[in-house]
Amino acid sequence: MKQKIAEGIRSARAIAICSHLRPDADSIGSGLALLLMLRQLGKQAEFINADRSPSPVNRLPGHEHIIRGQIRPRPFDLVFLIEGGGEERTGQKDLAGYERIIIDHHLPSGEGGSGLDWVVPEAAAVGELVYELGLELGAEFSRDIAFNLYAAIASDTGSFKYSNTTARSLAIASDLARRGGFSPFEVSNLLFNSNPPEKIRMLTRVLSTLETALDGRVAMIHFRREFLDRLELKDIETEDIIAVARSIDGVLVLLFFKEIGENHYRVSIRSRNEFSARRVAQAFQGDGHHHAAGFFYRGDLPGAKKEILALIAGQMP
Repeated sequence: MKQKIAEGIRSARAIAICSHLRPDADSIGSGLALLLMLRQLGKQAEFINADRSPSPVNRLPGHEHIIRGQIRPRPFDLVFLIEGGGEERTGQKDLAGYERIIIDHHLPSGEGGSGLDWVVPEAAAVGELVYELGLELGAEFSRDIAFNLYAAIASDTGSFKYSNTTARSLAIASDLARRGGFSPFEVSNLLFNSNPPEKIRMLTRVLSTLETALDGRVAMIHFRREFLDRLELKDIETEDIIAVARSIDGVLVLLFFKEIGENHYRVSIRSRNEFSARRVAQAFQGDGHHHAAGFFYRGDLPGAKKEILALIAGQMP
């Protein structure tokens, strides 16, 4: 598949890249690396996103090249959707007229692209796939390209702590650090040690909502929009809160309820061992990975907790 995608790139003149809404370090780092590779090849390439990037993702090298807005009506021969399964996930409108290629490590749950879609659920991050594509294209892994891909992989593996980390993830990360000439600490320091004081205050509010259920095997936290009152933070800065709370000893399932409207929540699920977060999400028309998934829920928070916990209880070992 990567050979066919490389052929499509070589035959194209103008190429657009976009990522999913509420972008993270994997989608942005992978997209920026691809953008820089394409420009190396002399392509007219643009990275156009509907949503802005949160901090510290907006400090990745080359981030200033990202354009906020819609791909239409610009003329492009090819559009890459990085972790984006279509218009609903990317926030882009009127993509039907473009030849589209999806690069993802999530199983497809929506519309497809051109038939050249490259979806590898075994990959820890899209950064691994863009790395492989770069090798196929014969790209020079500059410091910025390598740094962005390393950041993509480090982010989605929780700095190589999560269960999706593989020997290949570590080998690719090692090769990227060697090629880029940077210290892995530079990436981890940027991604994990750069929170502003305002974000810590907001984290304190969210973590104060911690509850446990089902004999301590389930933990729940929630975010309400009012938590941002008097804090100079945007809504998107809350996206990585769940990474802080997932380390509770003895917990198999973590639920994070994020209020996005009145009686409207986005529910993120993280799980351990054999428990499938994806199976829970699919019961509510959501999707994701085995250990990381999510869905939207309409209703009040107590009702949401009761309904979801009943489903989880039925799946507990």
